[in-house]
Amino acid sequence: MNKQRIIAFLIYSLILLFVGRNLAFLPALSKSKAEVDPQKKKESVQEILKDRKGNFSVYYEDIGAGKSFGIDEKKVLTAASLNKLYIVGYLYYLAGKEKINLEETITIQKEDIQDYGTGSLRYEGEGKPYSLKTLSELAFRQSDNTAAFVIATRIGREDIQRFVQDLGLGATNIDKNKTSAYDAGKFLRLLYDKKVTTPALTDEFMGYMTDTDFEDRLPLFLKDKARVYHKSADAVNMVHDAGIVDDGESPFIIVVLSSEIQDEKDAKITIGKIAHDLL
Repeated sequence: MNKQRIIAFLIYSLILLFVGRNLAFLPALSKSKAEVDPQKKKESVQEILKDRKGNFSVYYEDIGAGKSFGIDEKKVLTAASLNKLYIVGYLYYLAGKEKINLEETITIQKEDIQDYGTGSLRYEGEGKPYSLKTLSELAFRQSDNTAAFVIATRIGREDIQRFVQDLGLGATNIDKNKTSAYDAGKFLRLLYDKKVTTPALTDEFMGYMTDTDFEDRLPLFLKDKARVYHKSADAVNMVHDAGIVDDGESPFIIVVLSSEIQDEKDAKITIGKIAHDLL
């Protein structure tokens, strides 16, 4: 009798071990985001875009799964303020290599003031000192053109261009202010992976990309669902946003560039819908 019980116990244990290791045969109760076919996501985005006026370039990458898709993602367009990603990116690269001190201050000169677009520095006038760190924050939170100009002048536009080339961003031209959705997305992936600068400086850099003055695109429908680190941009008939969406579970990169836009508000809503649909 004891022998039979021992044999039964062993058989029962083996069954439990087999089931524990082979739960995959059971019907899945839910499908993780990493398992979702990127082609399905692409089709969903195409459905959003099919009746929209204007042209849209899209790049998406699931950070966890490493899967991606693009829609006209390598089309070269005016970067507008997306160039601030690369300008501040190179500054923080230098800081990570201890080749520049972010506490260094620069006094704004009359010729530094970029009297157009967004940002508060052009209204402050000349003669005031700002640290490179403060200028970086203004370049993101306010998309301040004077701040970006001063940083670029300090670190050198030719060196910024070499930096983006070394990163493999072939469509990006700092002097001509050109980039692509693909390039912006690849830069954001490198940033997320802490390959642009140190971990601590990466956190600081990305911190500037939240709660900006321009939360009307990628974050539009995600305010209570995910944290969005992003850089928006505008040009004539163009509305852009490039960011990292992190819901704490399945972070992803989404870049949407547009051209020939007739209704800017509608374009911003479209970008917001795309980000929400991909979450």
